[in-house]
Amino acid sequence: MTEHPGDDWRCGAVVLAAGASSRLGQPKQLVRWNGEALVARAARLAREAGCSPVIVVLGYEAERMQAALATGDVQLVVNADWASGMASSLRAGLAAWSEQAVPGSSVLLLVCDQPRIEADRLRELLAVHSSQDRKITAAAYGGRLGVPAVFRRDLLDELMAVRGDRGARAVIECHRSEAATLAMPEAEFDIDSPGDLRVCLSGS
Repeated sequence: MTEHPGDDWRCGAVVLAAGASSRLGQPKQLVRWNGEALVARAARLAREAGCSPVIVVLGYEAERMQAALATGDVQLVVNADWASGMASSLRAGLAAWSEQAVPGSSVLLLVCDQPRIEADRLRELLAVHSSQDRKITAAAYGGRLGVPAVFRRDLLDELMAVRGDRGARAVIECHRSEAATLAMPEAEFDIDSPGDLRVCLSGS
């Protein structure tokens, strides 16, 4: 039976924050934006958007990341296999979420290096998803669809099948023609390089 949002619809969140940020040269998770570490900010935005549970997947220097997330409001998952690629962290987070997910629920997937996204925009994304009978609701930016994105629970097997250094975008592309979208141009800016970080810290 196809699952879809109903009266008991709930949405959890998985924040992917396990990478080593090799291009940046320092852990992007700990970059501070308006006085807050980016990994803590992403978890807070998910909570403020109404997601429960909020699961943060850590890997590289997990203990340092845990210190930045000193709160009882999130569930931490440490992915020992984080170096094998993003897909392993995706699976680790989704496995933890699926143990708590109720039938008909969905999950918001997000990363911590899109600092221009705010909680109200995530709420808009969830509202679009809950009002439409679609398997996926994805942010649209830069001529493509990507995270943050919401997936119905009946896509769990497809998400868990992703391998290597690929994330949820592979599943989004498979279902692009049937996905709901929300224009979110602010999601196009992410922090991958020292130049991006300079822009971030300058507040531009």
